[in-house]
Amino acid sequence: MKTIKKILLFLLIVAIITTFSGCSSKNDTTEIDFNALSNELLENIEFKDELTAVDDAVIQKIYNIEDFVRAQVYISSGATAEEISLFEFDSNEKAEEGLKMAMERIEEQKADFGSYIPEELQKLDKAVVKQSGNYVIVCVSSSSDVAEEIITKYL
Repeated sequence: MKTIKKILLFLLIVAIITTFSGCSSKNDTTEIDFNALSNELLENIEFKDELTAVDDAVIQKIYNIEDFVRAQVYISSGATAEEISLFEFDSNEKAEEGLKMAMERIEEQKADFGSYIPEELQKLDKAVVKQSGNYVIVCVSSSSDVAEEIITKYL
């Protein structure tokens, strides 16, 4: 009987360890390949406008973010609200601040497009905005479900 109790206790401990190790976050150590992610989004989402990569100075201006480690941002010509933005920060705290700035950008875009191209509000309302570890990712498109699926793969 003692042997059965020992075996059951051992199995219970193994189950608990397995459960908690499965809950550990891989996001803190996962490095996102910006080129692969942006290419997959560009290839698999039908954008109405052509998106163009912008340099760090433009990124800092439109997002009001200066302390990113690296960023890759593609914006439309202004005829649509479509956009892809990828940010890496050096800490989770800075990424959380970056997420706030990304949300502010979406709200500013809603105010801007609401007055002259209200059809774009649907895209902005369904924008995919995610923060995972030190990363913030934004995708504004009419295919938010596809964008969400692709982004989740990389997180």
